[in-house]
Amino acid sequence: MSIPIEYRVLGPVAVLDVAGTSLTVGGARRRALLAALLLHRGVSLSVERLVDMLWSAPAPPTAATMVHGAVAGLRRVLEPDRRDAAPAVLVNQGGGYALQIAPEQIDAVRFERLLGAGRQLVDGAPERAARLLSEALTQWRAPALEGVGQPFARTAAVRWDELRLECVELHAQAELRLGHHHAVVAALESVMDEDPLREGACAQLMIALYRCGRQADALAAYRTLRRALVEDLGVEPGADLQRLETSILRHGEEMRDTRTRPARPAGRGTPLPAPVGSLVGRARDQSDVVLQMERHRLVTLTGVGGAGKTRLASEVRRHLAERGECDTFLVDLAPLTAPALIEETLAEAVGVRAEPGQPLARTLASALSAQPAVVVFDNCEHLIAACAGLVQALLAATGEVRIVATSREPLGVPGEHVHPVRPLRTPAVDESWEQVASCEAVVLFAARAAAARPGFAITARNAALIGEVCRRLDGLPLAIELAAARAAAMPLDELVGRLDDRFTLLESATRAADVRHRSLAATLAWSLDLLTDPERTIFGCLTVFPAAFDLAAATAICADRVSGDVALLLVRLVTCSLVQFDDDDAGGARYRLLETVRAYGRGQLDPSTLCALEDRHAAYHLDRARAAQPHLFVAGSGVWLEQLHADRLDLRAALQWCFGAGGDPDRGAALVSCLWHYWDLRGARDEGLRWVHAALESVGADRPALRLPLLSAGALLHLGRADFAATVDLATEQLALARRGGDRAAEGDALALLATVDWARGRFDRAQQRYEDGIGASLDGGDVWGAAMAEAQLARLHRDRHEPDAARAVGRRSLAHAESVGESLARGLARDVLASLEHQWGDEGEASRLVVDALELYRGVGYREGEASAQQLAGAIALRAGRTAEARAAYAESLQLSGRIGHRASTAAALEGLAAVASAAGEPAEASELVRSASSLRAEIGMPPGGD
Repeated sequence: MSIPIEYRVLGPVAVLDVAGTSLTVGGARRRALLAALLLHRGVSLSVERLVDMLWSAPAPPTAATMVHGAVAGLRRVLEPDRRDAAPAVLVNQGGGYALQIAPEQIDAVRFERLLGAGRQLVDGAPERAARLLSEALTQWRAPALEGVGQPFARTAAVRWDELRLECVELHAQAELRLGHHHAVVAALESVMDEDPLREGACAQLMIALYRCGRQADALAAYRTLRRALVEDLGVEPGADLQRLETSILRHGEEMRDTRTRPARPAGRGTPLPAPVGSLVGRARDQSDVVLQMERHRLVTLTGVGGAGKTRLASEVRRHLAERGECDTFLVDLAPLTAPALIEETLAEAVGVRAEPGQPLARTLASALSAQPAVVVFDNCEHLIAACAGLVQALLAATGEVRIVATSREPLGVPGEHVHPVRPLRTPAVDESWEQVASCEAVVLFAARAAAARPGFAITARNAALIGEVCRRLDGLPLAIELAAARAAAMPLDELVGRLDDRFTLLESATRAADVRHRSLAATLAWSLDLLTDPERTIFGCLTVFPAAFDLAAATAICADRVSGDVALLLVRLVTCSLVQFDDDDAGGARYRLLETVRAYGRGQLDPSTLCALEDRHAAYHLDRARAAQPHLFVAGSGVWLEQLHADRLDLRAALQWCFGAGGDPDRGAALVSCLWHYWDLRGARDEGLRWVHAALESVGADRPALRLPLLSAGALLHLGRADFAATVDLATEQLALARRGGDRAAEGDALALLATVDWARGRFDRAQQRYEDGIGASLDGGDVWGAAMAEAQLARLHRDRHEPDAARAVGRRSLAHAESVGESLARGLARDVLASLEHQWGDEGEASRLVVDALELYRGVGYREGEASAQQLAGAIALRAGRTAEARAAYAESLQLSGRIGHRASTAAALEGLAAVASAAGEPAEASELVRSASSLRAEIGMPPGGD
């Protein structure tokens, strides 16, 4: 087994073995636990303290058990061969747990030691300091403790991030002392992007830019800092910075670089083409690659076609060429068809000829050894083996050459550093238009659209449409640029509407020199043409997944369609950048296709193949839903509901196929019968009703076993929308079918649904009778969960009729039945009702305890509607006790939840609660405004004041 030797916290928490392979730590809880133990290396942390660190108060009742479980899981990773021996790494110590490892095994410790050593040498030995500080920065992979959100982690991450910025500044200081001003500009610009108020970094940037001959940029950096300081803090830059500005304006002698290297003779290299447009959204990538080039002799930029690898490599080459410290050569492999042409193309770029009796590779190595050089091999994927061989030979033959390669997959050469070029960030649906306008993908779209149609700009009116375009195109720069070119002659709403046929829309939108960049389809076709037959087959199979999927799902769909190991074929597709690979929060591995890539792949399948794949996909997810269904009404249902939620896009796709032309409606009806409870809890009633009615159309009364659960689902979902007439129609048919077939559980369910409608319509006696009859039928049919839910509603009915004894008696029966079943929704509802009874007639302390319990149980199953209602009760309890701040917070949380799920009646009730708080706090104007808002909303939905 692999033994951990390195622990990483300067990025996502990770554990590496001796081969440098990342071990699977597990889900978010284990990573957070490991982070806590690493931050307190060698110190015993009690279970109670770990619970406090890992959970916000109040922690769940089982938190201590979960800590013990997470420790056991970590031990399996950290000591795989321990068996029965006592733990030696994650040990029991002083009544708690401690991590016994050497300090040097933690990247943060190494980073701080290198930083400390470099800090001492900056003035006296800048060359050695630069090396140490550069090595310190290599310890970083991403933001510290990325993915661990607990307060203890945030505190440590903030501290380390400040040290990282200090390290960058010290490294820049050392490099400036050595005369390497070109080398520090990108890193300092990145620091200023992160912290625009950092005066020390700004001073260094101004000096570096000035010494690079960029006086205007140096002054612009000062103005940017000054504006940020004045606007954010109301202060001017310090005196040193002001003097520096004056020196730059006057070209003062003190600004001269006394250690600047002699000017290089006219360098060799491929002429630099003028940039076609600004490089958008890649500033961090560019600076990262430049830094990587200082630490690694081969950096390969990988990514899906259209991600912008070529453009990024060109900008990196331009940056290095402008330093004047090395020759730069570009070798575009895209037009080449024979491996032998690679050496000849490089020779042409370098300006050498083959020598008699001498291998061309040796001549090239000799020529490139004359002085430092950077070679960019662009588009290596179709000649990957030959390119890798030449690169390895060049690196071995000369220490002066560094190489940047772009490829859909790594070259696989020893010492290679891979830099994934990912799509640009796209805006979320709910972001403000200002946030949309600042998003990388949107900025690119706007820049290219403005170039094609002068005057084009992002506004509050068009931002949502532009954001939709960028999301639909996955943030792929090529796709966005092609779409932006279309925006010059097409309304944005029309552009969005045509994205379903994106490959036709984006064909020949530009006249790029490379034919692959004239068409999104051509770019993707280039990638698929490089696959083997099994790889192409499995890629086609994977296009049936509309969202992320795991290896088990891929195997179920693809295994008998390909010759080969599905897992290994997936690895190849990930390597080729056609499939994305991520770790999920539960510690598992998930794969996904960018939607643009998926759409192209589906378009290459013939209809019969696609139909067969969708049939198999639907069957697989029906099996998963059926496996989950029995667990939804017992203890532990939250885990299964989360599984359904994670599968929701696949389930939706399966339903679309089942009820579409050529689908299987019986399979769809079975799937609907498994999902109604999930839809109801999540508030997805409109979606659920769409599928319920599609299923009812395909399943007649002659098949009562299939139709009964559909009628029940439809009645419940209509009831949740207050569609009382539709509820009565479906529940009445359900009742008749249930009685005809002697199905007592279905009869009890139908009676409870009808009783709720009676209650809503003011027929209280009839509602009570139906609830009581329904509860008896449910218990006769063995549906204890359904009886508990109906009893909770009946208790509410007694409460609203001011019958405290009856309400308490029925509420306690509901709680007893819910506890016997163990399901969280029923247990939460019973406590919620009992809390309202205690608030109305009993013990406020008991009411508070019960409502806290109800909230926790609701959250465990994702029941946001119940959570919003319980928060209103919590607010009322706090308000009566005079705790106005607590009441305001509870009502505000309810308002936020109600708005998120679109529950207007609950929103009105939350507004009324906030009005009561404002009135109690002596804020009459605020209270009146809130009452007006609530009244307007109640009038809009036809609900009387104070109604539920």
